[in-house]
Amino acid sequence: MLSQTLQQLEGDGLLIRRSFPVVPPHVEYTLTDLGQGAAARVEALVDWMEDNMPVVIDEH
Repeated sequence: MLSQTLQQLEGDGLLIRRSFPVVPPHVEYTLTDLGQGAAARVEALVDWMEDNMPVVIDEH
Protein backbone atom coordinates (compact mmCIF):
# COMPACT_ATOMS: atom_id res chain seq x y z
CA MET A 1 0.00 0.00 0.00
CA LEU A 2 2.74 2.49 0.94
CA SER A 3 4.77 1.53 -2.12
CA GLN A 4 1.77 2.08 -4.41
CA THR A 5 1.04 5.47 -2.83
CA LEU A 6 4.65 6.60 -3.23
CA GLN A 7 4.65 5.45 -6.87
CA GLN A 8 1.45 7.36 -7.55
CA LEU A 9 2.75 10.53 -5.87
CA GLU A 10 5.94 10.23 -7.92
CA GLY A 11 3.90 9.72 -11.09
CA ASP A 12 1.81 12.78 -10.26
CA GLY A 13 4.95 14.89 -9.96
CA LEU A 14 4.76 15.45 -6.21
CA LEU A 15 7.79 13.35 -5.22
CA ILE A 16 11.23 12.54 -6.55
CA ARG A 17 12.55 9.05 -5.83
CA ARG A 18 16.29 8.52 -5.53
CA SER A 19 17.68 5.03 -5.11
CA PHE A 20 21.23 4.21 -4.06
CA PRO A 21 23.14 1.14 -5.32
CA VAL A 22 23.96 -0.23 -1.88
CA VAL A 23 23.16 -3.32 0.15
CA PRO A 24 20.72 -3.25 1.77
CA PRO A 25 18.80 -1.10 -0.72
CA HIS A 26 18.38 2.55 0.23
CA VAL A 27 15.76 4.89 -1.26
CA GLU A 28 15.04 8.53 -0.47
CA TYR A 29 12.00 10.58 -1.43
CA THR A 30 11.88 14.36 -1.61
CA LEU A 31 9.07 16.73 -2.45
CA THR A 32 9.11 18.53 -5.78
CA ASP A 33 8.14 22.21 -5.95
CA LEU A 34 4.61 21.04 -6.75
CA GLY A 35 4.68 18.73 -3.73
CA GLN A 36 5.93 21.51 -1.48
CA GLY A 37 3.08 23.74 -2.63
CA ALA A 38 0.55 20.99 -1.91
CA ALA A 39 2.08 20.31 1.51
CA ALA A 40 1.85 23.99 2.43
CA ARG A 41 -1.85 24.04 1.57
CA VAL A 42 -2.53 20.84 3.51
CA GLU A 43 -0.70 22.32 6.50
CA ALA A 44 -2.84 25.46 6.26
CA LEU A 45 -5.99 23.31 6.19
CA VAL A 46 -4.82 21.36 9.25
CA ASP A 47 -4.16 24.65 11.08
CA TRP A 48 -7.67 25.88 10.19
CA MET A 49 -9.21 22.62 11.38
CA GLU A 50 -7.34 22.78 14.69
CA ASP A 51 -8.52 26.36 15.21
CA ASN A 52 -12.14 25.78 14.17
CA MET A 53 -13.08 22.22 15.14
CA PRO A 54 -14.43 23.25 18.55
CA VAL A 55 -16.82 25.66 16.81
CA VAL A 56 -17.85 23.04 14.25
CA ILE A 57 -18.45 20.45 16.97
CA ASP A 58 -20.44 22.91 19.09
CA GLU A 59 -22.71 23.65 16.12
CA HIS A 60 -23.88 20.03 16.06
